[in-house]
Amino acid sequence: MDVTTKHAEEARPSAARGRGRPSYDLEDQQAAENFRTLSAGFTLDRSSPAPLWVQLKNQIGAAIREGNLPPESRLPSEQAICSLLDVSRPVVRAAIRALSDEGSVVKMPRKGMFVSPERRQTDFLNANISVFGDMAAKGISVSTDTLEFFRAPANARERQVFNLPEAGTVIRLRRMYRMEDHPITLSWISLPGHRLPDMEKLDMTNRSLYETLRMVYGIEVHRAERWFTAEMPSPDAVKLMRIDPHQPIIVIESIAYDQAGEPVEFYTAYYDSNHARIHISV
Repeated sequence: MDVTTKHAEEARPSAARGRGRPSYDLEDQQAAENFRTLSAGFTLDRSSPAPLWVQLKNQIGAAIREGNLPPESRLPSEQAICSLLDVSRPVVRAAIRALSDEGSVVKMPRKGMFVSPERRQTDFLNANISVFGDMAAKGISVSTDTLEFFRAPANARERQVFNLPEAGTVIRLRRMYRMEDHPITLSWISLPGHRLPDMEKLDMTNRSLYETLRMVYGIEVHRAERWFTAEMPSPDAVKLMRIDPHQPIIVIESIAYDQAGEPVEFYTAYYDSNHARIHISV
């Protein structure tokens, strides 16, 4: 190579780097184009009771779960998402923060935002935290009767579970779950009131609790701890569940947690195993 040719090659450093990593601007532009195509199917309803950031978080989360945003794929910048969807920076920031908290998105300083790499399952978990969601997915008719639904001062046990102050409140539900019209579970459910503003005003008739937490409040349940005992049923349970008052029944105590490890649900339930056995795979 003569001197003239050598100088000509040195004068084009960008061409030599073109085979390597593109600049941040070029990467963000490509990510924005990919996201523009995907987000054309997003619907953000400003008249919905669900905040915009929850709607955005849920729709990006669904795209990740369905593989439309594959593991390690790049997301556009927060500002680019604002422009694409005509929403404010706080809306986008809250949605991305929630996705990051649950482990779906990784923010890397000076590099950008990415869908998290595919993770192996290492924890001992029951894959179907919502037993009744699993039944419905199998085509079994599941319905609920909401017997009580209100906000109240937390008792000592609820304050302990949710780490609430003395003046803390909880949302309480008493629900009867039916399978093929047979009463199967009578549950007393408590939820941390400070994380669920105005929840007691919602209509929870035949509405999934976990789906409501996800869609309205952006809370995902990721794991649960459960304890099982056998006890004699209360008169109230005997009447509502139409069970033998002289036979012990399974009692379940459960605490469910979000991705950050914060408790989001505490319940005690009578469970009638005559109509549905409990299956645990280990």
